[in-house]
Amino acid sequence: MKRAAFAVGLVLCGGLGFAGVRAWKQHAPAPDTQAPWLSTLPTRPLEVRLSRPAADRHRPYAPPRTPDTLARPVPLGPLSELEERGDAHGVAVSYLLHGDTEQALAHLSRTLPSQDRDSDQAAALFLRGRHDEALTLLDATLEAVPDHPQARWNRAVLTRDLGLPLVAAAAFEQVAAKQEAGWSDEAREQARSLRARLQARADAWRATREAFLTRLRTPDAPLPVEAAGRFPGLAREQFYDLLMSAEDTAHVMALLPLAKVLDHASGDTSLEATVQRVSALDFTRRAPFAREYARLVQEKHPAPADLIARLRQEDTARDLLLGALLRTPAVARTQEELQALTRDVSDPWILSRVAQEGARLDDLAGQGAQAGDRLRAALAECRARKLPLRCVDLLTRLSQRATASNRLVEGEEAARTAWQEAAALGEWEREGAALVMLANATRFQVRIALSRAYLFESLARQPEDCGVRTQTHRNLASLALMRFRPREARQELEESLECGQTPGLQGAWILADLARLDPRPSDEARLRAELARVTPLQENAGRRVLATLIAGRFAVDRDWRAGQKELRRAITEAEPLLRINADAKDARVVAYRTLAVSAGHAGAFREALDVVAESLQVPVPEGCVLAAAVEDERTVTVVRGREGQIRGHYDATRTQPLRDDLTGLVPGELVDLLRDCPRVSVLAAPPLDSRSGILPPDLAWSYRVGTGAHGPPPAKPPMHVVVSDVEPPASLRLARLPSAAEVDLEGAQRLLRLKGTQATPERVLEAMEQATDIDIHAHGVVDRALSDATVIALSPQQDGHYALTAEELRRRHFHGAPLVVLGACSAARLSPLLHQTSSLPQAFVASGARAVFAATADIPNDAGAFFRAVRERIQAGTEPSQALRAERLDWHQQHPGMRWVDKVLLYQ
Repeated sequence: MKRAAFAVGLVLCGGLGFAGVRAWKQHAPAPDTQAPWLSTLPTRPLEVRLSRPAADRHRPYAPPRTPDTLARPVPLGPLSELEERGDAHGVAVSYLLHGDTEQALAHLSRTLPSQDRDSDQAAALFLRGRHDEALTLLDATLEAVPDHPQARWNRAVLTRDLGLPLVAAAAFEQVAAKQEAGWSDEAREQARSLRARLQARADAWRATREAFLTRLRTPDAPLPVEAAGRFPGLAREQFYDLLMSAEDTAHVMALLPLAKVLDHASGDTSLEATVQRVSALDFTRRAPFAREYARLVQEKHPAPADLIARLRQEDTARDLLLGALLRTPAVARTQEELQALTRDVSDPWILSRVAQEGARLDDLAGQGAQAGDRLRAALAECRARKLPLRCVDLLTRLSQRATASNRLVEGEEAARTAWQEAAALGEWEREGAALVMLANATRFQVRIALSRAYLFESLARQPEDCGVRTQTHRNLASLALMRFRPREARQELEESLECGQTPGLQGAWILADLARLDPRPSDEARLRAELARVTPLQENAGRRVLATLIAGRFAVDRDWRAGQKELRRAITEAEPLLRINADAKDARVVAYRTLAVSAGHAGAFREALDVVAESLQVPVPEGCVLAAAVEDERTVTVVRGREGQIRGHYDATRTQPLRDDLTGLVPGELVDLLRDCPRVSVLAAPPLDSRSGILPPDLAWSYRVGTGAHGPPPAKPPMHVVVSDVEPPASLRLARLPSAAEVDLEGAQRLLRLKGTQATPERVLEAMEQATDIDIHAHGVVDRALSDATVIALSPQQDGHYALTAEELRRRHFHGAPLVVLGACSAARLSPLLHQTSSLPQAFVASGARAVFAATADIPNDAGAFFRAVRERIQAGTEPSQALRAERLDWHQQHPGMRWVDKVLLYQ
């Protein structure tokens, strides 16, 4: 058979190989006379500690004057001796000391696993700015060896650089307690300095707040006008409470000096005018309401709803009614009422608070897009009107909404901005709130170590605050369950309830899991009571679906059929909301997963197979099938063999998160039933559907993600679209890929090449609609602000848009039923997301692609030959999964070391 040549996506993804390491050494500067550990220097070049005793001698740390001054010539003679002895760890430590973190990491990857290795690897990652990975390694090291001195020190330095001074101080104090020469003294001073600076800020804020609260309790107490200049946001918040609690004209006019200070800070005169207006009101009728309002502010009012009902009948206290409504979200109100109460209001602070409340009502009404627009407009207005504390609150709310909508990068960025701006203002309480938002955004990205660090910092800042304790321990319980530690989760949940606050919907979710993993007699009553509090007045429609889901997850372990009905109800409730509500989408995915694993637990394996297919919205394929679903510690796998026999396996013993490679997930006896199958369709519920290894590479298998209704390719002239030589934004810092000129395109008919600045998302999408073959040579990048899936980085359009996203693909139809090769690095890989996945290959199939090839790992420069051979087999009549299997086995024989071919997935 004559082999025609076709273009295939090529990617330069790998790092510096060891041949490159040796080449670097051969051209390195001449060695100096220092030892490889730089131990003779009077100061140490790195602030981190390294595990080699010779490299861990304490000396004062001398930061480099500029980044370029860190690197020193590496002493090649001693380094060669270390290499000859096979001491890759020693070589790595020496490179690290001399400022070459890339070489250090390359050599550390060759060393045997150990806590010392992990600590040094974390140090190198930290120096490269990869704080997340470094913290994860350090936490794991300290769990295995709690007294590891270098890891403890490095964690202190890292968390200090993350802006978590109390977490860092605690770690430094643990180092100080070990009485290590030099290190303990430095650690003690670091901890003292961190705590002193933070305590001074906290004391100033708390003193100001207490002075205002004292004035609220005792109207004749001194008014902290001078402190208002330092904390104008806090002072303005308290100003309104003092104004509305004032019982006579004299107490209103006494607020005039404070109003002038705050007006000066914002550059207008609105508060001074407000004082003058309120002082002229009739206090005969207003004073009783003012006294009640003061009790409401102090959370001592016995019946807030009754107060609001009476205020609605009082025309002279409209500002009190608005203030009371903003403080009691459990009382019903409408957008029209808020508009009526602010019709004559020009105060930008009040209007900003009302806009935020209006966005909350939008969310409850299912108008999420309108809520987001309202909040963003309010944020722009607060910046223009110089109301920075209001901006912090709006950013925190935007973060909360983005995280709830699975726009996790956006949520994280908004929370970090809120944190930074709150810190700049000295607003202690808001800093803690933003830290919790950061913890939430990172928790849903399964960045467990970082999320825990944020939570510990928040708790250390406000240990006496009941709300903070409740929220922090509840989140720590969620993280413990993600780490498969039910007893730890139980302890955290119980601590979250010690203040007497309710568990919330998140706590109810945790209780549903703990009732299975670490049950208590009180679980059901607690859970039922919390779900009863979920009403349209408090939660939007998507959150109410989550409540139904939680009830079903709790019930299904006690009464399988009754629980199934509740889970089905959650799916039904979610259906009309799937386009607009992320909670509803999450609820549907989890409900199907729970249905599948509970069927497996009951031994109903045919039912489990049908449920997984239903969740993917595909019919059960003909022939051999594997279906799989996981939820927490539970896994169900079902196969239908060549003779139609169905066998299944249920397991509830998993104690570790899923790996990227699923080898071993399907028991060997089930795999054996598929050995004589010509091909296997795999139905995998998220998050299994974007990972390799679910079946061995010597089987012909593919993920089934479409209906299979496309049929054979249409009888139309072939058109091969090749996207190459893209020019993504420089800010992405992506390596330049090999030129498409290096790819042999002989034999391709009606070739359409989009390259360079032509390769924009819109032009690529238009071209692909008529293509019969598609090759994309580009980088895959993860940006949750753009898409849940990996995006392909193309050349930017005039509006700056550069990303080809799964969401955009699903809005198109590919009329040529193309065969697609995604040559993007890790195009099938997804960053972790708790409940659902969306991938580029799935989107291509949904839009009409016949088959999509994509890799879950970085692929080398010679990948083109592999994909070209697979395509030629398909065009010769071989079924795609069989073509992939055949070429993969050939490559195993011809290139035994190249296992990346096992990471190539096929979606059909």
